Amino acid sequence: MTEIQALLLIKAILEAADIHGIESILAEDCEYMSTGRGTIGRNRNESIEFLSSMTESIKADNVPVTCKVMHITDVYEEDALFHEGRHGLTVSYESGDNYVYMIFVDVNDEGLVDRIVSSQENYSIEYDDLRFFGDDESEYVFISAPTTVKDWITALSIWLETGNVAVDDFYQYIDEDTRVVFQKGDSESITLESGLDVEDYFDQLMNQHFDAVPHIIRDEEDGLIVTYGPMSLIASLNEEGALALISIYIDTRDEDEATDEVGYIEEDLTKETIIEEDLY
Repeated sequence: MTEIQALLLIKAILEAADIHGIESILAEDCEYMSTGRGTIGRNRNESIEFLSSMTESIKADNVPVTCKVMHITDVYEEDALFHEGRHGLTVSYESGDNYVYMIFVDVNDEGLVDRIVSSQENYSIEYDDLRFFGDDESEYVFISAPTTVKDWITALSIWLETGNVAVDDFYQYIDEDTRVVFQKGDSESITLESGLDVEDYFDQLMNQHFDAVPHIIRDEEDGLIVTYGPMSLIASLNEEGALALISIYIDTRDEDEATDEVGYIEEDLTKETIIEEDLY
């Protein structure tokens, strides 16, 4: 796991208010520290306990959280912990433009996070478009087998943000009955009817690019939705816990006609077998 991938996984944890999977990315001696409060967690268990209290508070207060990957462009304090070029996350509440604090991570030689730092130090920053990050960044793979909606939503969000997911790794967890429903505006929906169809065509749906950053939001029932510009995605599991459905909707209305509601495709839409030219 790279530094960028670790930041994106923490972004998903905060935006989804769900720490599921966190234990897989933290080293046993992982510390959580704050520039204002010092060391809060001295090891993995204490760090997880603190992150759990954070996400529970976010969920209880029903506060939407927005995280963005950035890098430092200028440092104003001589004793600052981090320097120019270092990547981190900004964390904002209520979808505001002003961030409340920043998060940085250290990743050890085994690819595990061994330090998380919450910082309110004074830096100049620029936000990153990770689709143009460069060829040195390795492809994202599931840290462990996906078993929850949050696992799939996280992977979908990372795929949209970076365009750099190990597709074969993603597809190995697709069930033979997994379906994808895609709709653009009022056009007739397109359905990938099986896992084999998903493997053949899904990457074409996911490689669309908008001038936006994907975020995970929670609906009124704490369901998770990925929003990416005019696109929204949901995922659902079957009774056995396998991925049953991914629904993708693209809102084609003008911005001044759009509302705050997130549209998505219900599972009972009329099925239609996809053909390649339908994607464009």
